[in-house]
Amino acid sequence: MTYRLAYLPAGEAARHRDELLALCAQAFCGAPWHEPPRGAVRTVDRLLDSAARKDGFNAVIALDADGALIGFAAGWTDTVLTGGESAFELAELVVAPGLQGRGIGRALQDRLLVAGAPGRALLMTLDVPELTGRYERWGWSVVDRRRPGKEEREYVVMSRGG
Repeated sequence: MTYRLAYLPAGEAARHRDELLALCAQAFCGAPWHEPPRGAVRTVDRLLDSAARKDGFNAVIALDADGALIGFAAGWTDTVLTGGESAFELAELVVAPGLQGRGIGRALQDRLLVAGAPGRALLMTLDVPELTGRYERWGWSVVDRRRPGKEEREYVVMSRGG
């Protein structure tokens, strides 16, 4: 499959809202997330409304040969996952379900981490083997387990570098 990666400046992200919503709805409605469509709306609106204004915000998109959005990754410098120490947080990594397993997610992650702040990077994801195993193969390690807010599911915080 032919695709290309491109940086998505914070100021341009809102122009892709509908495409981001469609992609997130597809990706998060199935396993392991099982999120209703409103979950995609929350994710995209958080990304566009507040995250794009965070220090060190970076986003990378994957486009197919026709220019359609097939994946994206976004992150920023934050202290939320560390409790005080600044680190780059890989906050979103989404690939169209029918195109997963083809290296697109890894390419998005790698490009985003190059753009992010040097040093330690963190992410938080569901504590399920499908996700933790993938990130471990990509060089991440589990450093903490959490159940944020009113969540019923367990999450892991993973670290890479630094």
